[in-house]
Amino acid sequence: MTTEVKPTPAPEDDTARLAGIAPAGAVAALRAARADATRYTQGSFDALFDARATGLSLAERLAAASYAAGLSAAPEAARAYRERLLASGSSADGAIAALDRFVADGVTHANAADTRLGAILTHTHALATLSPSADRSALLRLKQAGLSTPDIVALSQLVAFVTYQVRLAAALRALEATA
Repeated sequence: MTTEVKPTPAPEDDTARLAGIAPAGAVAALRAARADATRYTQGSFDALFDARATGLSLAERLAAASYAAGLSAAPEAARAYRERLLASGSSADGAIAALDRFVADGVTHANAADTRLGAILTHTHALATLSPSADRSALLRLKQAGLSTPDIVALSQLVAFVTYQVRLAAALRALEATA
């Protein structure tokens, strides 16, 4: 008697989806050989974008992620996070409008840092550029905008993750192109 082995569905893998790699291709097989790295990357994504997380709203986190991806010259990732933001619920419209105004006006806009989302995006800009910087006054603006220390740490982790994710997706696309 032989036992039929049923394939298990592939776990959620937002980075592979973002990179556009074939689920059964050579790059997917390579990633399967490094299952821990893939699992930990997805686990970080899941934790950072959990709708039930407290502190920063999901709309604030997705707006920051979209902006960080855009700053990292990853328009497809910026678009993917923006689409998640649009699908996230009632606060999405306000966050999209604020994000669009912020991007159009730039970080030097006088009113941008006066709002909570403006302060979040200003901090995102400071961390997601080629010369990351965050000084005491920038952290104070976040505090004045109502962010707690754990919120600021979570935001900084989110920006670091998104910049890592877009670079990983670019590397996976490059591997896929040569496979």
